[in-house]
Amino acid sequence: MVYFGKNRIHYTEVESTNEELKRLFSSKELENGTLLTADFQTGGKGQMGSNWESSHGKNFLGTFFLNPIVPLSEVFVLNIIVSLALRETVAEFVKGKVEIKWPNDIVVNRNKIAGILIENKFKNNELVGSFLGIGLNLNQKSFQRFARSGTSIAKEVGCLVNQENIISRMCFHIQQFYSLYQLKGFETVNFIYQQDLYLKGEEHKFKIGKDTRYLTLQSVSKQGDLQLFNQFGKIEEFGLKEIQFLL
Repeated sequence: MVYFGKNRIHYTEVESTNEELKRLFSSKELENGTLLTADFQTGGKGQMGSNWESSHGKNFLGTFFLNPIVPLSEVFVLNIIVSLALRETVAEFVKGKVEIKWPNDIVVNRNKIAGILIENKFKNNELVGSFLGIGLNLNQKSFQRFARSGTSIAKEVGCLVNQENIISRMCFHIQQFYSLYQLKGFETVNFIYQQDLYLKGEEHKFKIGKDTRYLTLQSVSKQGDLQLFNQFGKIEEFGLKEIQFLL
């Protein structure tokens, strides 16, 4: 049994919680489920090298270490598990519509509240360690202007929130969905994940290469590719670097 967050390491400041936990992993044996948190990251990062913005001490910045029992064909399930756990955690505290925006964000009323960065270590074609990085906006009230507006739990509810309470709920939900996967398998957690996808079933603009196209989001494949209906009613698949949301 993995106990997420039972063993916790905290820093006032690190370059990146993912990078620091990977460094510790390379030098010693880590307890499965270890959580490394920090008040501030000097080089926090998101998908494809993007930066993660966070005010000092106001948000959750952390990475879980997991030595998962997951076949290579189902590695994307780690993204599913963390996404579902974050969505459930946020939904416990806010009243807005909480959705999973493929591939790595949680949005509330279409505003970004959390991001996920999962990095995996392989050895002899086996998964030997996963680093589940999470940035969740808690008590920050103002954000830099990006294409998508940012929000936080405090901004949504109108008052500051207790960070430790939210971390406790997050650990519970990661435990919950990881256990569900172990018990019931990929299809069960994947079914739940597909119901909570941002823009699912809606026709919207997407940027593909230099083109802008209207497509209807249908689902995410087992490998983690986005599946959309085109104007002719046929499914097209796109990987992480091949498509961009324009809403």
